[in-house]
Amino acid sequence: MMETTETIQKAEQKAEKKAKKARSPFDKEGSFKYLQRWLRRVEDKEDENHKVLWLIFDGLELGGYLLYDHVYIHEKVCISEVDDAVLEELYSAGPDGKLPRDIAYALNKQFHTRRYQPWHVRYILRRMNNKLERVRGKTVAEKHGMRWALTSFTRKAWGKAKEELEKEVEEKTH
Repeated sequence: MMETTETIQKAEQKAEKKAKKARSPFDKEGSFKYLQRWLRRVEDKEDENHKVLWLIFDGLELGGYLLYDHVYIHEKVCISEVDDAVLEELYSAGPDGKLPRDIAYALNKQFHTRRYQPWHVRYILRRMNNKLERVRGKTVAEKHGMRWALTSFTRKAWGKAKEELEKEVEEKTH
């Protein structure tokens, strides 16, 4: 009988010694999955901050305190003079826009080359759209059927100098 009580006591002591530790999520999921989930949370918070920032920008723009001009669009979007020429072509086309084929033809004529094809123009426009989308949440150009046209935001900013925009705001407020 003595032996059974000793074995019971030993079993109880082992149970007390082996109290389970709570594992961290890092240990439960594995380092890679945990870090991926953590990074996704950080990215989601950054996206929320961008949306709030864009709302603030929109409010300042409506109030006339934030004005965009040709220089702003050029700095944020254009990499080369070809990008600048594409925007000029679209601006001259008006609100109806232009076919990529016609823009490519104008680029080839302007730069004395046969290099630019319609797909180059579409690639350039998509790249500029993505750049401005990341920075400001707006696009440079949009498709109207098969044609590309500048958005109202870009048309307003591209067409006027900052001084002209400030004069317009002053006229509206007075």
